[in-house]
Amino acid sequence: MSVVPGSEGGGGLKGKPALRGVVFDMDGTLTEPVIDFTAMYRSVLGEDGYAAARSGSPSGSVDILHHIETWAPQERQRAYEIIAHFERQGLDRLKIMPGAAELCGYLDLKHMRKGLITRNVNAAVDLFHQKFGVACGKHAGAFTCLLDETGRYGPLRSLSDETKPDYVVSSLTALRSLLDMNFELLPHPGNN
Repeated sequence: MSVVPGSEGGGGLKGKPALRGVVFDMDGTLTEPVIDFTAMYRSVLGEDGYAAARSGSPSGSVDILHHIETWAPQERQRAYEIIAHFERQGLDRLKIMPGAAELCGYLDLKHMRKGLITRNVNAAVDLFHQKFGVACGKHAGAFTCLLDETGRYGPLRSLSDETKPDYVVSSLTALRSLLDMNFELLPHPGNN
């Protein structure tokens, strides 16, 4: 864990910074990575496409979702189906990271809110909730917001109230306006 420069000693007991909640990533943080991302990328992009995508990235990493966003709808749909297939295969092997259950239990005892941020399919998130009892989004008492820059998620009427986001925005600028209009944004208790 890192501390933001200048935040040490502000607001909490004994000069410690105060926290009200913790947001986790799923793969590699709360769960052990089980998806063979290289194989998934090769299945979606092909060998040449994968090599080109890696060589075109300064870090050599590939953001597959960003990459396929520009594809024609039929190609994009095929790519999403391949990705979903790999993620469904990973469901059977989903394992919690050592110490994650204990950490979440500790946070529960401290009445800390927990959040989860992931690009995994809903089935993986649901299974995580069921197997490991970590509440996220509405289950954790939080409001949810979907960032849908291009409208690719389409109408959300078919989603249950439990999984439907409370808000949908097309940009982070719109999110800022939404926050200003719908919520009272309170400073951290340690700030004057």
